[in-house]
Amino acid sequence: MGTGRVAGRIRPLVAVVAAVAVAAVAAGGLLASRRNPEAGAGAAVPLAASNKPQTSTPPKKLAVDAAKLQLGREPQVPYVRGRTLQGGGGQAVVIPGKNELVAVARLWDLTLTVQLKSVTSPSLVVLDGEGKQVNQVPGVDSLVTSADGQAAAYASGGRFAADAMAGGTVYFQEPGKKPTAQLSRPHVYDLEVLAVIGKSVYFHSARGTDVPWELYRWQVDKQTVTRVSTVASPVAVSTSGTAAAGFVVFNDSGMCTAVTDLASGRQSWRTCQYQLTRFSPTDRFVLAIPPGSSPYGDELTAALDSKTGALLREWDAGSLRGAVAEDDDHVLLQWHDRPEPQSRSALVRCTISTGQCELATPLSSDSLLLGS
Repeated sequence: MGTGRVAGRIRPLVAVVAAVAVAAVAAGGLLASRRNPEAGAGAAVPLAASNKPQTSTPPKKLAVDAAKLQLGREPQVPYVRGRTLQGGGGQAVVIPGKNELVAVARLWDLTLTVQLKSVTSPSLVVLDGEGKQVNQVPGVDSLVTSADGQAAAYASGGRFAADAMAGGTVYFQEPGKKPTAQLSRPHVYDLEVLAVIGKSVYFHSARGTDVPWELYRWQVDKQTVTRVSTVASPVAVSTSGTAAAGFVVFNDSGMCTAVTDLASGRQSWRTCQYQLTRFSPTDRFVLAIPPGSSPYGDELTAALDSKTGALLREWDAGSLRGAVAEDDDHVLLQWHDRPEPQSRSALVRCTISTGQCELATPLSSDSLLLGS
């Protein structure tokens, strides 16, 4: 199977046939029951459990149970609880409507949301500081923002496109109600934005359903688009724009991801035990999940050294449905108490250097979504 078809297998599904979902949950429970405890594994220690310095080295792999953690600092990145956007340096904004939210971000005083009216009818809805809609861009199904919060990039023609081969459009937006620039990409498959750095937008697409994704760099101010041929099937670009993670093996026996230097094409390291997802703010580490993906969350999230691939920390739970690096030592985990649509959830902050964790939000049965 070509790596260009990864998207359908690794991304969380929005609509899942009930019988398939039940079978997946049952299979996950069976696998979990047969899983032997890892050597050196332990439970996450609450951040506020003790003021005394630790005298022993915490295990690399930790089990996280949000019900046993104390409430600590609020999240420092945007997130949505129910229909209210919070965190990320802005005031709370109520998002009107009932459409499913699949991505959210802040851009100065604006709220950018990717919403689904149906599985093949996505759109970007832009709200002002009072929650009033000021713009809408049909077809958009991927969204990223820059690390400094000065720009956003989004694209149509991706995982929720009605016509997989119709292509799409890449948009660049600075503070303001409408896109600053846009780039048409006709007749491509699985178009998705991966990063925006300054005035450069990185995105991937494929030339067909059985070929790997290709990485492109759109320099908005120079009005140029360049294919970055040094990496295959990219899934993430580092915050500095110097490295990317991409699939180097994807077949029926498994998958492997490698971190590649974009200038030289040299593969720094690869992993077949984890699937890389995104880099931390200054590229100290890269987040990872198990190879493949589950509709209702994964059993673990890991932080690997971005230079060497060494495991820094792994957190295990029944259902982890997203993770974002707040900084180069803290990770926010979207924790759920069970791998089912209806579950209690919370954002849990874990420290890589110490292994300690705390609640960043209280447990609740309201829907939860981490932002860009």
